[in-house]
Amino acid sequence: DPCYNYNKLDNPWRSINNTDASVRNCDYYVSWSGWYRLFINGLSARIPDTCVAQSRCGTDFPLWIRGGHPTVTDGVVTRDVCGHWNNYCCYYGSFPIKVKACPGNYYVYELVRPTVCNSAYCADTGSINTSSTTVTPVTISPGNVTHCV
Repeated sequence: DPCYNYNKLDNPWRSINNTDASVRNCDYYVSWSGWYRLFINGLSARIPDTCVAQSRCGTDFPLWIRGGHPTVTDGVVTRDVCGHWNNYCCYYGSFPIKVKACPGNYYVYELVRPTVCNSAYCADTGSINTSSTTVTPVTISPGNVTHCV
């Protein structure tokens, strides 16, 4: 069970609150293998499931997941990853990762290599909620531009 067999990913620079533009991290060259649980300074974190402002999280193209987080009863789900650039929340691809909600209010992710550099997975320590939620799918296309603040 990936809830009890995961790699710890604890890079403070991944925080959505990181606005430092002097260093640009890239997850493209990481050898991703298995499942990961995110932390920021030891606090449980999750990948944001709403658009993240450009040049946050210690990278040019911050990565977030589209489709919301699952509940514990959902088991393992697949979610698309988006990278924000040029005022398009999902400018950089959408490639699938697996996500699982775990008992104890945390998530684990089967991370994969992003499609471009400089992009990196973001982490957010705010509002981890593994109770049931309704997810409304959103299609983002050139004719339906989502502008981020």
